[in-house]
Amino acid sequence: MRRVPWVALGLLLAGVGIRMAAWLRPVSEWLPGCGFKRLTGFACATCGMTRCVLALGAGDWRGAFHWHPVAALFAMAMPALALWDLRRAWRNEAYPGLPDSRAARLSVWALLVITWVVQAARGI
Repeated sequence: MRRVPWVALGLLLAGVGIRMAAWLRPVSEWLPGCGFKRLTGFACATCGMTRCVLALGAGDWRGAFHWHPVAALFAMAMPALALWDLRRAWRNEAYPGLPDSRAARLSVWALLVITWVVQAARGI
């Protein structure tokens, strides 16, 4: 039985969604905005993500990085991640287990907190 490249399929759909976001730019002004920021006055960790996706859809990588650096970096890594997953599926290899280390978990949390602080400081 062949393994299904779920990550590659998901990234393909994400890429199609990002490309389709270019068509949403004219109506993006009507989007409600961040509810957390509206309630608290502070940016949340994902503030700027919608504008980042809209910039990616338009091919504006500099603008995407400005609005949400982590999402733009992830978008840059998407092709390599998709190729890895296709190779893994072709070789019929299982997905590797998630790292069970405190350092890995703390790194993810640190990235989230740092992103949140940067977005809040910039007033995104």
